Amino acid sequence: MTRRLLLAAAACALWGTSAEAAQYSAEGLLEPEITYTTLAAVTAGRTFGSYSGVGSLFVTTASTATTGFGSLCTGSLVSSNVVLTAGHCLYNYNESGQYDPVTSVRFFAPSLGERTAASTYTATDWQVSPTYTGDLATGGDFALFTLGTAATGRDTYSIYQGDPLQAFTRVGTGTIGGPGGTGTVAADYDQRQGRNLYEYHGDQFFTDVSGNVLLSDFDNGDPLHDVFGRAGGNKQTGITGESDSSPGDSGGPEFINGQIVAVTSFGVTGAVVDGHCGSPTDVDPTASSTGQCTNSSVGEIAGDTWLRPYQDFINGYIASAVPEPGSWATMIAGLGAVGFSLRRGRRRGRATSLRAA
Repeated sequence: MTRRLLLAAAACALWGTSAEAAQYSAEGLLEPEITYTTLAAVTAGRTFGSYSGVGSLFVTTASTATTGFGSLCTGSLVSSNVVLTAGHCLYNYNESGQYDPVTSVRFFAPSLGERTAASTYTATDWQVSPTYTGDLATGGDFALFTLGTAATGRDTYSIYQGDPLQAFTRVGTGTIGGPGGTGTVAADYDQRQGRNLYEYHGDQFFTDVSGNVLLSDFDNGDPLHDVFGRAGGNKQTGITGESDSSPGDSGGPEFINGQIVAVTSFGVTGAVVDGHCGSPTDVDPTASSTGQCTNSSVGEIAGDTWLRPYQDFINGYIASAVPEPGSWATMIAGLGAVGFSLRRGRRRGRATSLRAA
């Protein structure tokens, strides 16, 4: 459900980010980023991901539980036994438009592509945000699930509380694209990262998208591809290491200062500002519709779910998540070790491998 990290060369200075009046409609154009695959078809990747608390989700539903197929997303640990992802990863409808209940969720850290070196965890409980009803534009597109065994020794991430309209780092484990879109590079489902800049809240640009959605456009230094600039607002044609998301990145975290500010939610064609679906690479504002609204190319817009408005719900779920008995035994042993350390009067700092955005 997310679009893969697409890197573009960009060397132009950043412009200011002023709030513009909402004027464009996204109705019928938002596309959740989800890719379907068989678990056996995902080839082993190269190296262990540097974000140890981020991994791939493989989700099966009632309609795919016996077929070997499932949906691929990305998630991140917000505690040792709770993973945060996109709501649409766990809120499914089949081709007939009927609700398709989730039957299992597996979490591979650091990714499916690197699964020969990955740890595998199985979810025992999951809950989609009660504010998410399948409409990506309304915000609240996030979900949480509990692992049966705690993912000890891995990074866990807190929710960023500051101003989200700034540069961020995106991490995903989905397909791979490039300036021309997905399919231009062979997919390996490794964990990757890239950067971008949030320039708008959803309701500052669209008439029908929630303010709890954060928007970035995929620039490559060319003003023709600068969607927000072409719309007459923020003229900003790219930052170093600019990226977008691709199928399979949905639910992946966006980081500011090592904390999660948002999760990857949807993509929309940059041609929305011209009133049509978009050319194959979303770069020609005069092109006619091809029927393909997004392909993770330059000139598109990404919408991510801002998490700060949902902090209380997230905290409540984390507090209610109860480890399995085996995990309790590990925790009790750990608490005993902590008690012994305190009796000896020693204090130690805890190292972390989190990288600042």
